[in-house]
Amino acid sequence: MEKTTKSLPSRLSRAFALERRDAINVENRTAVLAFSSEVPYERYWGVEILGHGAGEVDLTRLLETRPLLRDHDPEKLIGTIESVTIGEDRVGRATVRFGKTGEADEAWQLVQDGILRCVSVGYMVDALQLESKAEDGKETYRVTKWTPHEISMVSIPADFSVGVGRSADNEQREIEITINVKAGDCEDGDSGVKSLDNETEGTPGGEPVVEIIANPNQEKSMSEVNHAAAILAVAEQYKKHGALEMASAAVREGKTVEQFQNQIMEKMAANPTAPASEIGLTKKEEKSYSVLRLMRALADPTDKQAQASAAFELECHRAVADKIGESKRGGIYLPFEAQKRDLTVGTAANGGYLVGTTNAAASFIEMLRARARVIQLGARMLSGLQGNVTIPKQTAGATAYWLANEATAITESQQTIGQLALSPKNVGAYTEVSRQLMVQSSPDAEQLVMNDLATVIALAIDSAAISGSGSAGQPQGIIGTAGIGSVTGTSIDYAKVLEFQTDVAGNNALTENCAYLTTPAVAALLAQRQRFTSTDSPLWSGNVLDGNVTGYRATSSTQVPAANMLFGDFSQVVIADWGVIELATNPYANFAAGITGIRAWATVDVGVRQAGAFSLATSIT
Repeated sequence: MEKTTKSLPSRLSRAFALERRDAINVENRTAVLAFSSEVPYERYWGVEILGHGAGEVDLTRLLETRPLLRDHDPEKLIGTIESVTIGEDRVGRATVRFGKTGEADEAWQLVQDGILRCVSVGYMVDALQLESKAEDGKETYRVTKWTPHEISMVSIPADFSVGVGRSADNEQREIEITINVKAGDCEDGDSGVKSLDNETEGTPGGEPVVEIIANPNQEKSMSEVNHAAAILAVAEQYKKHGALEMASAAVREGKTVEQFQNQIMEKMAANPTAPASEIGLTKKEEKSYSVLRLMRALADPTDKQAQASAAFELECHRAVADKIGESKRGGIYLPFEAQKRDLTVGTAANGGYLVGTTNAAASFIEMLRARARVIQLGARMLSGLQGNVTIPKQTAGATAYWLANEATAITESQQTIGQLALSPKNVGAYTEVSRQLMVQSSPDAEQLVMNDLATVIALAIDSAAISGSGSAGQPQGIIGTAGIGSVTGTSIDYAKVLEFQTDVAGNNALTENCAYLTTPAVAALLAQRQRFTSTDSPLWSGNVLDGNVTGYRATSSTQVPAANMLFGDFSQVVIADWGVIELATNPYANFAAGITGIRAWATVDVGVRQAGAFSLATSIT
């Protein structure tokens, strides 16, 4: 056989997926991972097949050091490798145990939740054998000796064809190749999507991990590989929304990661999945549901008539509680159908409890949205969520390089994908209702109660979106988000007002959707301050509630902290809604006056997709 050499990176990686959920042992903090197989993978130097036969895998280094890392970073040790096997199915598997440090514990929780499910093995190629060469020149190599040196839990389910270690240089190595070619053995594929593993090996629930091929009929450049991998990182998170099918089209059409993210977000907002509190009520049942009947029953558990009257509403509560796995905590869960229904005039045939008073159609959710200033400015509201949610986001792009001559190689660079993690957070609100209102069976009465609940909850969510602390159960609001721009508020003038825009423009985030949000006091100050001395050219034109500042929409709210002003693209804010609302009553809020207190809990979270889309001024004078 002939011999030759090929220059390869010293460190390579491949990505796979966690095995079935039954391979996770919560008590022992262990999981079974598939980290390698013989599925062909196309790299820039040819198609690679990792051999798993006798003597082809050197496990010595892996078993000596046993590192389980996060994102291939040697400084992020999150666990240890307890055992490694190469199965008869030619798949490498490892049992790993997660540590209890902060980062390790976080990764372990994400694994249990099914969010962090991608595994990547870092390895070194020691020997190659040329198996075949297609008519188009594409070569297929079998790696006849290779050394895995670490296993990582990674966010991006893609396979990069250069080194991954951050603390080690990825120098090129000359690898000896044994040539064993039968011309035409390897056919070039014509599919835009290729499986990295089959349906029975190393994949959870029979779901294959897929790799998008940027140009299946042409040689792939590294930028194409990286772009396709970045698109796939987003698509994998939202495959239940059809994102994998959308991903192939996005790569073919040359969509950016940001454009693809927006496409998925728009689809999710337009077609939300069923929330945890949706229990399958019919339209007739939705209309017959009465919050007032429920409140009367809650206000006096000894009132048998009130309990019997609210039997349907109490049964709905039990159905929601069973579905979300919550035991009764003294409150009552409101089904999602009752939150989204239109509160319109009805007849006896549609529930029998409504009276014939005129009432405009409005659902609790619509009222909630109407009262949130941040939503009015364009924030995206994702409804119908279940479990924790992560929204992939591009944190860095590939880099373009000028080439000195036609022989100059392009320096490899890649897009970087991060995550915006959203998890259920509970917000409570309190309002009071009179006895007379509760005994009034009319759409107006229902509307008033739902309106009160929506108002107080909306104000709390809106405040959290603007300035939530990110601690003590609160979401992290825009103001506290790391990485937003800043403008000096002292003696604010025309130049400083424009600085908001240049801040955002410097991050390539300035769009026609941007807006100013501040307090009425600051709005009044800007309305009195002139752009140009001795002229009628106020910084803020219009009234103090809604106006215009240097060409952009401006609005004010007492929800904004005093002397603060925000500018940015509010469509970069995501308000997540799990659709779970819990009600509880206090019949003794004002016993003498017959006032009942009502406490409502809503389950939401807030996140900022791109911090650079916002700029903030404080201490404005």
